Amino acid sequence: MAEHVSFFRAKALPGKAQSIIEHMNRWEREQKSSARGWIRTYLAVGNSDPDELMGAVVWDNTQNYVANANRPEQDAWYRELRANFAGDPEWFDGTLIRDWHA
Repeated sequence: MAEHVSFFRAKALPGKAQSIIEHMNRWEREQKSSARGWIRTYLAVGNSDPDELMGAVVWDNTQNYVANANRPEQDAWYRELRANFAGDPEWFDGTLIRDWHA
């Protein structure tokens, strides 16, 4: 089965970028063990705008990604995260076809 990747782009409310990073760290501490199939998460801030964020979350397959998204704990966590954004994130879900790295 192919890996699933969700890319997102969002604008943090002024001064909330650090809160978003801390919230992502909280997910790893509190929910990673319940997120079957999670592989990794990338999060970046813009060089010219520290309130601009982009991220990618990689799962072993789309089925596990969807199952995680449907967990009530995940939904509650996301709603708390979303409160730090100036608007809804822009999402792109797809199948990972190649991963170049060192």
